[in-house]
Amino acid sequence: MRNVCYIATLFLVLGCTKQSTETRYYPSKSSFPIEKIELVDLDTVQLNFKELTNKIARYYNEEKRLFVEFNDSTIKKQVIPYTYDGGLVKFKNVLRIKSDSILIDNGYPISELKRILKRHFENKGRVPHYSDAPERALVEVTIDTSMNGKELKEVLIKITRAFDEINEETKDTLKLRVFFDYFRQLPLPPPPPNMKSKYK
Repeated sequence: MRNVCYIATLFLVLGCTKQSTETRYYPSKSSFPIEKIELVDLDTVQLNFKELTNKIARYYNEEKRLFVEFNDSTIKKQVIPYTYDGGLVKFKNVLRIKSDSILIDNGYPISELKRILKRHFENKGRVPHYSDAPERALVEVTIDTSMNGKELKEVLIKITRAFDEINEETKDTLKLRVFFDYFRQLPLPPPPPNMKSKYK
């Protein structure tokens, strides 16, 4: 009986150590409002990347906030994703990241993420096509529209891990602002009034 209790206690302790013990917030804890917010768990969400991005945009129109949550080992991470709402954003302040590559200069593999992300945050206007200042530096996730929550989670884990290392090394109060976007196919322009459209 004593052995059974010992084994049960051991499993309980091991189970507790695997649970999240810390929560990290992006861009910052103060960015998370108490009201008007919805949680999306990337391990269980049924939406693909396009559907999730469109849902975020609708929330902005309703002046609400949506955040995504996922576990990275023992750390629970919560990210408020942004979408472009027609406001002015300088292209140079946006570092675009795909699942396997970084879209800047002539392109880099995702294995270079930390180095390029650090250059982006620390540039301070020195290199013309990187960010003007740390507070203006943005990261855009632009992955295949059909990717699911778990695939998006893998990309966000890479980004947040690289950012956390940079933040710790610089001893600065950097903020990670993540935008979700996908390539949209623009509709065909309407034909001139005096011309019949071949698309009818």
